[in-house]
Amino acid sequence: MPATEEGFASVEDLIRHRYSFDKASQHLGIEVVSAEAGRVTMAMDVQDSMLNGHGILHGGYLFTLGDTVFAFVCESLGHPSVSRQAEITYIAPGGAGSRLFASGVERTRYGRNNIVDVTIEDQDGQHLAEVRVFGVLVPKK
Repeated sequence: MPATEEGFASVEDLIRHRYSFDKASQHLGIEVVSAEAGRVTMAMDVQDSMLNGHGILHGGYLFTLGDTVFAFVCESLGHPSVSRQAEITYIAPGGAGSRLFASGVERTRYGRNNIVDVTIEDQDGQHLAEVRVFGVLVPKK
């Protein structure tokens, strides 16, 4: 397990350690909910400043949440990656005051590439978006 190889008691401990350096996620209020090897769930509260002119969550915040989960899924496996291509399918709008949950899983890894799928829902289980990220593994720091 990558976590114990790096001296952490669990994958969740490793992810929380990595999160402590992620200023962008902290600024947006993205939080780690749970983590295990290859699966990570994070949450974010929708703030009024995240709403677009239609009064719904700006899609860029959904995308950012999905991309963040991608990064932590890769970290959970000990294979840091950067996204080289990503796509998002918007299913339903996010609302003011909602709490979003994004769960990601690595689908495959081939050579220096991987694919991670992320599902984003609100606190009521309303399916908001699907994100697929195609990543490239990078050397560990």
